[in-house]
Amino acid sequence: MARSRRKVVRRHPHWIEWTTGLLSTALVATMTGMILYHGLTAKDAIPELSVTITTQRPTVQGFEVSFIVSNAGKKTAAGVPVTGRLLDGEKQEVETREVTIDYVPAQSQVEGALMFSANPGTYRLDIHASGYSEP
Repeated sequence: MARSRRKVVRRHPHWIEWTTGLLSTALVATMTGMILYHGLTAKDAIPELSVTITTQRPTVQGFEVSFIVSNAGKKTAAGVPVTGRLLDGEKQEVETREVTIDYVPAQSQVEGALMFSANPGTYRLDIHASGYSEP
């Protein structure tokens, strides 16, 4: 009877495999920790909305006022109405426009524009976010 000889080779993992595994584990643990931290600390947070005018230019329909809505808070805002008013003096309202921004994520910016028929350069322009809802 012939016996077959099989050679059993034990292979130990290469150091690169160990390093890659450890780095991957550390990365996943760090990301999980960050998500948990932000989730737990953002419960009492509110959106911190601000509006900055970027450009004003004439168009075929009138005048376009471009703006950026910034959310410096740790909570997302949805359905953000941005109201723009042209004022002649302190109280005399010449024209009012409003646009709703669907979604302003936490710590981010969204661009938008309002269209006026009167020239915003000849009046005082008041533009602000006038509310939000929870997504």
